[in-house]
Amino acid sequence: MTDLQLAAPAWDLGDLFDGPDDPRVEEALVHGKERAERFAARYKGRIAPLELSPEELAQALSEYEGLQQSLAKPGAFAGLRFAAEANAANGAFFQKVRERTTEASLPLLFFELELMAADEARLSALRADEALRPYDHYLDTARAFAPYRLSEAEERVLEEQANTGRRAWTRLFEEITSNLRFTLEGREKPLTLSEVTDLQHHPDREVRRASADALTRGLEENARTLAYVFNTLLQDKATEDRLRGYQYQEQTRHLSNELTPEVVETVVETATEGYGLVARYYRAKRDLLGLDSLAHYDRYAPLALDEKTIPYEGAREMILAAFAGFDSAYQEAAGAFFEGDWIDAQTREGKRGGAFCSYTTPDSHPYIFLNYLGKPGDVRTLAHELGHGVHAYLSRGQGYLQFHGTLPMAEVASTFAEMLVFEKQSGEADDRTRLALYAHQIEQAIATIFRQAALYRFEQSIHRERRGQGELTVERFGALWQEHIQAMFGDSVTLEPGHAVWWSYIRHFVASPFYVYAYTFGEMLAMALYRRCQEEGAASFAPRYLAMLEAGGSRSPAELVRPLGVDLADGAFWRGALDVLEAQVSEFEALAKQSSVAG
Repeated sequence: MTDLQLAAPAWDLGDLFDGPDDPRVEEALVHGKERAERFAARYKGRIAPLELSPEELAQALSEYEGLQQSLAKPGAFAGLRFAAEANAANGAFFQKVRERTTEASLPLLFFELELMAADEARLSALRADEALRPYDHYLDTARAFAPYRLSEAEERVLEEQANTGRRAWTRLFEEITSNLRFTLEGREKPLTLSEVTDLQHHPDREVRRASADALTRGLEENARTLAYVFNTLLQDKATEDRLRGYQYQEQTRHLSNELTPEVVETVVETATEGYGLVARYYRAKRDLLGLDSLAHYDRYAPLALDEKTIPYEGAREMILAAFAGFDSAYQEAAGAFFEGDWIDAQTREGKRGGAFCSYTTPDSHPYIFLNYLGKPGDVRTLAHELGHGVHAYLSRGQGYLQFHGTLPMAEVASTFAEMLVFEKQSGEADDRTRLALYAHQIEQAIATIFRQAALYRFEQSIHRERRGQGELTVERFGALWQEHIQAMFGDSVTLEPGHAVWWSYIRHFVASPFYVYAYTFGEMLAMALYRRCQEEGAASFAPRYLAMLEAGGSRSPAELVRPLGVDLADGAFWRGALDVLEAQVSEFEALAKQSSVAG
């Protein structure tokens, strides 16, 4: 199918700015800095001693929120342009905006520092007033980081140096991986990262093997540089953790996710205890494929050899129909992304791999980024990102400081959207198609629950070794990678030596330390919530679910899910989430057995 037939769109960023030369970019940065300086002149030194009435503190919070929102827009715009096309001009613009935003926002650093230093009893008395109720949760989260904040002068140094420190190293990683090209015999031109990884879904095993080898060769050529980037950022985090006084390496992520280490460990350990489901699935798939053993490049081999490419418009209709079956308001929110050109789904040279939803700011709207190639997995990816998008779209009423939920809760929203699409597809399919659909669904769940748990264990190990033993070699990264990924597969999949370098293109390790467990948390919670939706019926469940989305980040994860009958500390609840997947694996095994008998 041609690109024209796929008809995947590019987004329109005009709702933010018309381009790098749009005078509104400069205006936002210049005026933002001037407003920030006036704000500091008015409030600096008055927040910590709380020399304000509740109404005055609420006004200060409102002004601070407006300033942060205004200053976030140029950076969001520049970042979206750079993701869509990682060329030199966009990279320079991105870096310029980032530096200017840092400069403009430095006068605001005092505000949260003084909030953290304020007397707890005095602040509690002020917060009893209705005027501060809209900022209740923001104040809780800001105060949670109080023990780990430095002086204003030290915070200014760290913030300014970040542009030539961790942010620069992250940009280097993105420059390298966005511009990687992979040579494959028989192809007219080299492939991008998205294109070569997409061939892991090809029905021809030789194509899968060759694309895996091409990916390995391309990564090996850059492995030393990428390993140095990883080592530098691992040590950068260790240094900042030490300076701030964090007691353990995951602490800052747990605090930002508003989860206790006990809850996180319960979730991840439950996932690792469920690795046997991964082996069960891949053994059944191996038998269906008629192979003696599965290699790492066989994991995504399609079961439906006549599977049709799905045009973008077909994906749109499929997703919106599934969403409408759940709730009309949910479907309408998703429809706005298609109607407003808020999605960039084209594949093109220089475009970053992967997919994401940018929340931007609540006075604007979110944007979705993916590389749509017409595969069934691309439909799920689009549904996944639309789940994020609906979450961001519905939560805009919470304001800039509280509309973005924690990462694990964001992944609940995205995974739930995927499940709506899967259930509609499987309910309308014949047994042969259902077999392929269950394969897609289970493989997605494996990638999201179990693989992310394995990635989290890998990430924990490389941070520990970097702190305890110094820089890791390419070979050591690879050995730890193979160890943790192989543990997930057991004896059902063989990771050949070339797989040992595949850690090096995963952006989350570089840009967002310990982000990955959010996927495990979100998928398992979404599965359990979807089961409750089926038990209760959408008419009863949907209003409470949408209320959770609309709340955004205005409450903690535990508070958000409580109206849905969930206790995050309940180990049995998390084990029950895997019952949903176990049922899917059992259904797949039964369908596979029927298929083998029929064949």
